[in-house]
Amino acid sequence: QVCPISYLRISMRPVLLTQNKEALLALPLGVTLTFTVHFHDNSGDTFHSHNAVLNFATNRDDFVQIAKGAANNTFVVRTVNVGLTLLRVWDAEHSGTADYIPLPVQHAIFPELPDVLVGDVLCLRTSLTAQGGLPGVWSSSSSALLLMDSKTGVALARDSGVVTVYYEIPGLLKTYREV
Repeated sequence: QVCPISYLRISMRPVLLTQNKEALLALPLGVTLTFTVHFHDNSGDTFHSHNAVLNFATNRDDFVQIAKGAANNTFVVRTVNVGLTLLRVWDAEHSGTADYIPLPVQHAIFPELPDVLVGDVLCLRTSLTAQGGLPGVWSSSSSALLLMDSKTGVALARDSGVVTVYYEIPGLLKTYREV
Protein backbone atom coordinates (compact mmCIF):
# COMPACT_ATOMS: atom_id res chain seq x y z
CA GLN A 1 0.00 0.00 0.00
CA VAL A 2 1.33 3.42 -0.95
CA CYS A 3 0.35 6.33 1.27
CA PRO A 4 1.88 9.59 2.49
CA ILE A 5 4.02 9.97 5.59
CA SER A 6 1.90 11.45 8.34
CA TYR A 7 4.41 11.83 11.15
CA LEU A 8 7.81 10.70 12.35
CA ARG A 9 8.98 9.31 15.67
CA ILE A 10 12.53 9.12 17.05
CA SER A 11 13.98 6.31 19.19
CA MET A 12 17.41 6.07 20.83
CA ARG A 13 19.94 3.26 21.33
CA PRO A 14 21.34 2.23 23.68
CA VAL A 15 18.49 2.57 26.14
CA LEU A 16 19.91 4.38 29.18
CA LEU A 17 18.47 3.52 32.57
CA THR A 18 19.19 4.20 36.23
CA GLN A 19 19.84 1.38 38.68
CA ASN A 20 16.14 1.65 39.64
CA LYS A 21 15.21 0.93 35.99
CA GLU A 22 14.02 4.51 35.49
CA ALA A 23 14.73 6.59 32.41
CA LEU A 24 17.54 9.13 32.78
CA LEU A 25 16.58 12.79 33.03
CA ALA A 26 19.60 13.82 30.94
CA LEU A 27 22.11 12.28 28.56
CA PRO A 28 25.46 11.49 30.21
CA LEU A 29 28.45 13.56 29.16
CA GLY A 30 30.70 11.69 26.71
CA VAL A 31 28.27 9.07 25.40
CA THR A 32 27.63 8.24 21.76
CA LEU A 33 24.02 7.40 20.91
CA THR A 34 22.26 6.25 17.76
CA PHE A 35 18.90 7.81 16.98
CA THR A 36 16.54 6.06 14.57
CA VAL A 37 13.72 7.87 12.80
CA HIS A 38 10.52 5.87 12.23
CA PHE A 39 7.97 7.09 9.70
CA HIS A 40 4.24 6.45 10.17
CA ASP A 41 1.07 6.80 8.13
CA ASN A 42 -2.11 8.46 9.41
CA SER A 43 -3.27 5.24 11.11
CA GLY A 44 0.01 4.85 13.03
CA ASP A 45 1.45 2.00 10.96
CA THR A 46 5.22 2.12 10.50
CA PHE A 47 6.63 2.38 6.98
CA HIS A 48 9.09 -0.36 6.10
CA SER A 49 10.45 1.62 3.15
CA HIS A 50 10.20 5.27 2.22
CA ASN A 51 11.83 7.95 0.12
CA ALA A 52 12.30 10.45 2.92
CA VAL A 53 15.36 12.69 2.98
CA LEU A 54 16.29 13.30 6.61
CA ASN A 55 17.72 16.56 7.83
CA PHE A 56 18.73 17.48 11.35
CA ALA A 57 19.94 20.59 13.13
CA THR A 58 20.53 21.80 16.68
CA ASN A 59 20.07 25.25 18.15
CA ARG A 60 23.48 24.92 19.88
CA ASP A 61 26.49 23.16 18.38
CA ASP A 62 28.66 23.23 21.51
CA PHE A 63 26.82 20.56 23.55
CA VAL A 64 26.46 17.71 21.04
CA GLN A 65 28.10 16.56 17.83
CA ILE A 66 25.76 15.03 15.27
CA ALA A 67 26.37 13.04 12.08
CA LYS A 68 24.49 10.79 9.66
CA GLY A 69 24.28 7.18 10.75
CA ALA A 70 24.91 3.92 8.92
CA ALA A 71 21.34 3.70 7.60
CA ASN A 72 19.29 6.39 5.85
CA ASN A 73 16.99 6.78 8.84
CA THR A 74 19.68 6.99 11.54
CA PHE A 75 22.00 9.61 12.96
CA VAL A 76 24.65 9.53 15.67
CA VAL A 77 24.87 12.00 18.55
CA ARG A 78 27.89 12.42 20.83
CA THR A 79 27.54 14.52 23.98
CA VAL A 80 30.53 16.84 24.42
CA ASN A 81 29.52 19.54 26.94
CA VAL A 82 27.03 19.99 29.77
CA GLY A 83 23.96 21.98 28.75
CA LEU A 84 20.69 21.87 26.84
CA THR A 85 20.24 21.87 23.09
CA LEU A 86 17.16 21.36 20.96
CA LEU A 87 17.33 18.89 18.08
CA ARG A 88 15.13 19.30 15.02
CA VAL A 89 14.67 16.35 12.66
CA TRP A 90 12.66 16.81 9.48
CA ASP A 91 11.94 15.33 6.09
CA ALA A 92 12.72 17.81 3.32
CA GLU A 93 10.42 15.99 0.88
CA HIS A 94 7.33 16.18 3.11
CA SER A 95 6.78 19.66 4.48
CA GLY A 96 5.38 19.73 7.98
CA THR A 97 6.92 16.36 8.89
CA ALA A 98 9.29 17.23 11.72
CA ASP A 99 10.05 16.46 15.33
CA TYR A 100 11.81 18.47 18.00
CA ILE A 101 13.47 16.83 20.98
CA PRO A 102 15.38 18.38 23.86
CA LEU A 103 18.85 16.94 24.47
CA PRO A 104 19.88 17.81 28.03
CA VAL A 105 23.48 16.77 28.79
CA GLN A 106 24.64 16.37 32.40
CA HIS A 107 27.40 14.70 34.36
CA ALA A 108 26.55 11.10 35.28
CA ILE A 109 29.41 10.70 37.79
CA PHE A 110 28.87 12.11 41.28
CA PRO A 111 29.59 13.88 43.53
CA GLU A 112 31.00 17.10 42.11
CA LEU A 113 34.39 17.55 43.77
CA PRO A 114 35.66 21.13 43.49
CA ASP A 115 38.64 20.67 45.85
CA VAL A 116 40.44 17.37 46.32
CA LEU A 117 43.59 17.11 48.41
CA VAL A 118 46.39 14.57 48.13
CA GLY A 119 45.46 11.64 50.35
CA ASP A 120 41.70 12.15 50.02
CA VAL A 121 39.60 9.05 49.48
CA LEU A 122 36.82 9.66 46.97
CA CYS A 123 33.64 7.59 46.78
CA LEU A 124 32.39 8.14 43.25
CA ARG A 125 29.04 6.84 42.09
CA THR A 126 26.70 6.79 39.12
CA SER A 127 23.13 5.71 38.63
CA LEU A 128 23.80 4.41 35.10
CA THR A 129 23.15 0.78 34.33
CA ALA A 130 22.73 -1.38 31.26
CA GLN A 131 19.35 -2.85 30.36
CA GLY A 132 20.54 -6.27 31.52
CA GLY A 133 21.92 -4.83 34.77
CA LEU A 134 25.57 -5.25 33.74
CA PRO A 135 27.95 -3.37 36.05
CA GLY A 136 30.34 -0.78 34.70
CA VAL A 137 34.08 -0.34 35.11
CA TRP A 138 35.73 2.68 36.74
CA SER A 139 39.08 4.08 35.59
CA SER A 140 41.13 7.28 35.61
CA SER A 141 43.27 8.95 32.98
CA SER A 142 46.27 8.83 35.34
CA SER A 143 46.74 6.29 38.12
CA ALA A 144 49.71 8.39 39.26
CA LEU A 145 47.25 11.17 40.17
CA LEU A 146 44.16 9.16 41.10
CA LEU A 147 44.21 5.46 41.93
CA MET A 148 40.77 3.96 41.15
CA ASP A 149 39.15 0.71 42.21
CA SER A 150 37.62 -0.47 38.93
CA LYS A 151 34.62 -2.16 40.57
CA THR A 152 33.56 0.18 43.39
CA GLY A 153 34.45 3.69 42.21
CA VAL A 154 36.52 4.34 45.35
CA ALA A 155 39.61 6.38 44.52
CA LEU A 156 42.70 7.71 46.29
CA ALA A 157 44.18 11.10 45.34
CA ARG A 158 47.92 10.40 45.01
CA ASP A 159 49.21 13.64 43.52
CA SER A 160 47.98 17.09 42.48
CA GLY A 161 46.72 17.81 38.99
CA VAL A 162 43.70 17.40 36.76
CA VAL A 163 42.52 13.87 36.05
CA THR A 164 39.57 12.45 34.14
CA VAL A 165 37.45 9.75 35.77
CA TYR A 166 35.70 7.32 33.41
CA TYR A 167 32.78 4.98 33.95
CA GLU A 168 32.24 2.49 31.15
CA ILE A 169 29.67 -0.20 30.54
CA PRO A 170 31.67 -2.22 27.98
CA GLY A 171 30.18 -2.23 24.52
CA LEU A 172 27.44 0.19 25.54
CA LEU A 173 28.61 3.56 26.83
CA LYS A 174 31.45 5.52 28.39
CA THR A 175 30.99 8.70 30.41
CA TYR A 176 33.52 10.91 32.19
CA ARG A 177 34.12 13.74 34.62
CA GLU A 178 37.20 15.86 35.34
CA VAL A 179 38.42 15.98 38.95
